[in-house]
Amino acid sequence: MNGNAITEQDLRSLLDVVSPDAVASAGPELPDQVLRGLAELIPCSSVSFFVLDPRRGEAHTMQELDLQGLPADDPEADALFFQAYWECVACSSPEIVGPVTTWQDFYSEREFATLLMSDYFRRVGFWHELLVRLPPQGGYERRLMLTRDASDLPFSERDRLLLTLLRPHLTHIRDRVEAARRTVPVLTTRQLELLRRVAGGATNRQVARDLGVSEGTVRKHLENIYARLQVHSRTEAISRVGQLLAS
Repeated sequence: MNGNAITEQDLRSLLDVVSPDAVASAGPELPDQVLRGLAELIPCSSVSFFVLDPRRGEAHTMQELDLQGLPADDPEADALFFQAYWECVACSSPEIVGPVTTWQDFYSEREFATLLMSDYFRRVGFWHELLVRLPPQGGYERRLMLTRDASDLPFSERDRLLLTLLRPHLTHIRDRVEAARRTVPVLTTRQLELLRRVAGGATNRQVARDLGVSEGTVRKHLENIYARLQVHSRTEAISRVGQLLAS
């Protein structure tokens, strides 16, 4: 059998990746179960989703499922990526080839090794990548990337075809995440009052003193706020309801 051919089992697994149960699971940028399903469908070292503004050299959001203990990104690595970005056509203009690409579509091994982007790849611990470019939104690039180590085989045409079939579904899921963020869930008056103080820089102890409650109560309120807003930190919560806090 052709190793690049898609099997019936592949198609069943593909449907599982975007099943209602997978799409309903929690995740900051894409449902966590979707990333895990992708890693089972296409074995890899990591699966990442990120939103970036290459014009400003900024990565706005990042979600990663790390399966092999890759080195953590750091500010220097991020700076190296954006320094190398425009030189590397595989990163700056992947649409020349199509919506699902690898750097091998653009360069030979020897050519890629001379690029600054190859230094970034080595620094963050992978060599092979399969890049899925979702339609950009508001000037921001939205990308999903699967990686493999240098000792692994490159991604195959079977892998590329599976992601090509999944791409419209992944786009739809991401659009739903962004639409949900634009629709801010209703917070109680007490929750908004507490979050305004947090936005002003108050600690849990200060908020507790101002509102006449215990620190434990403040922590519980924050947990409820995070759950309602589907966020994981004070910064994300304040960003999500910024306009309400200003009113």
